[in-house]
Amino acid sequence: MYADLLLTGDKILTLDAAQPVVEAIAIRGKHIVAIGTQEDLAALIGTPTNVISTHGLTVVPGLTDSHLHLLSWGLTLAQVDLRSAHSLEEIRQQISAFLAANPVEPGQWILGRGWDQNQLLEKRFPTKADLDKIAPNNPIFVTRVCGHVATLNQVALDILGLDSTSPDPAGGQLGRDATGELTGVLLEEGAINLVRRALPMPTVDDLAQALKTAAQGAVSAGLTEVHSDDLGYSNGFSRAIQAYKKLEDQQELPLRIRLELLVNSYQELKKLLSEIDSCSPCLSPSGKVNLGPIKILADGSLGARTAALEQPYSDAPGERGLMNLEAEELTQMVTLAHNAGFSVAIHVIGDRAARLALEAIETAQTLHPRPEARHRLVHCQIMNEVLWAKMQQLGVAGDIQPRFVASDWPIVTNRIGKKRARTSYAWKSMLARGIHLAGGSDCPVEPLDPLLGMHAALTRTNLAGQPAGGWQPEEKLDPGEALALFTQGPAYVADVENERGRLVPGYLADLTAFAGDYLTAPIETTLANDVRLTIADGQIVYRRDI
Repeated sequence: MYADLLLTGDKILTLDAAQPVVEAIAIRGKHIVAIGTQEDLAALIGTPTNVISTHGLTVVPGLTDSHLHLLSWGLTLAQVDLRSAHSLEEIRQQISAFLAANPVEPGQWILGRGWDQNQLLEKRFPTKADLDKIAPNNPIFVTRVCGHVATLNQVALDILGLDSTSPDPAGGQLGRDATGELTGVLLEEGAINLVRRALPMPTVDDLAQALKTAAQGAVSAGLTEVHSDDLGYSNGFSRAIQAYKKLEDQQELPLRIRLELLVNSYQELKKLLSEIDSCSPCLSPSGKVNLGPIKILADGSLGARTAALEQPYSDAPGERGLMNLEAEELTQMVTLAHNAGFSVAIHVIGDRAARLALEAIETAQTLHPRPEARHRLVHCQIMNEVLWAKMQQLGVAGDIQPRFVASDWPIVTNRIGKKRARTSYAWKSMLARGIHLAGGSDCPVEPLDPLLGMHAALTRTNLAGQPAGGWQPEEKLDPGEALALFTQGPAYVADVENERGRLVPGYLADLTAFAGDYLTAPIETTLANDVRLTIADGQIVYRRDI
């Protein structure tokens, strides 16, 4: 039988040791049927075969993002983008400019995301006092770039019924001034969820449209699959499934989705497992939508000083960050998920959160041994030798976001000191200890583009090349390791490395092609970030200038 699609080129990187670089690859249906020289595959070319030349491009296994928030990104595209703000005045100006272009009715919520106090002139969180004069008849809710801190104006606080007598919610904290008055600042999921529950609920159609826009952006960035944490933005499991299924049924879902199933408590997890058991339509006929790990938020972020540390922050003596869960409940949740056959993906940034997460996983494995559970720590930024050894012992993978080092390097040493910084974001050291790593973006926290993630892993700089030579340059990954983060790594943590992550016969036909020669000029090629062709399940889902 002839191939449906055949790619020719001189830089097709298979990531297979037997044939690392080939000239041609043949696809039939959803699968790769042959690789080799153009001469080898000539017999597979017939009238129905679409032959595409990729000469001048690098072709690799379809790129996968191991952790992002696809729905959140789609929704934030319609919100105020505050990432470029360098002062509180610029935040006010950007919100005002957005409202001038997008008028709102009195009482309508104004949403924004992306501010970072570390790049603001004032070096502090915005407060209600900074927002109150912008739109005095509208509630305002703007979140930090990490999503772990947010600010409300007074109108929003009044709508929520929050005042100085309000207690801190479980898993969160209300910011207060020296007199005990609320500042409008909300820290961590427990507090931020007070707002999410009060926001107008988008319809399933709204969610599907946001996902459609985001999915198109993902394939244009070269992604053929994403592991997406969406439940917190869809108001639950069933609505997220409905939105994805709507796109799938309309054949408007161009890439594969692995849902990270976020839960914030033991009771939420029990409810979710019950929903999954009773939801027969959850399984996707096309295989485009799959259930992934149970996602658990253990702590916060380094930039907001809510990452849970063993010892105080070097630049804030006495502060050790926040755990979103007590150790006992975290262990109960991990054990329940593990025993139900799921892997867990635990958000840990601080070393205290990492230790407690690993202790919870060890307890679950002791009670119910399952060596190939493929549990993972998401982010795992502030680490040490003891934690690495425990990850290796338990077979726990690291789900890292290389772009974080490009954004965070100016603050890390001040936050935690030189000693702790040395074993932070230390991916080369983790690989050397046999820890499996997968790479993601955490979009919209960082840009979606996987090639820019690879660039950060290779250089440990931002796009301007700072700091010169890279931050902790001994931790730079080589080109093969950087590429594996977004190919073989995600396939491993999803336990599908026997069908994805390489270009070999029998594997799914997921491929990404980008301009440049990754073998000879990986840094320049990734910095150019020039995706030309994306193929998912044997279908061309994005093509430009070939």
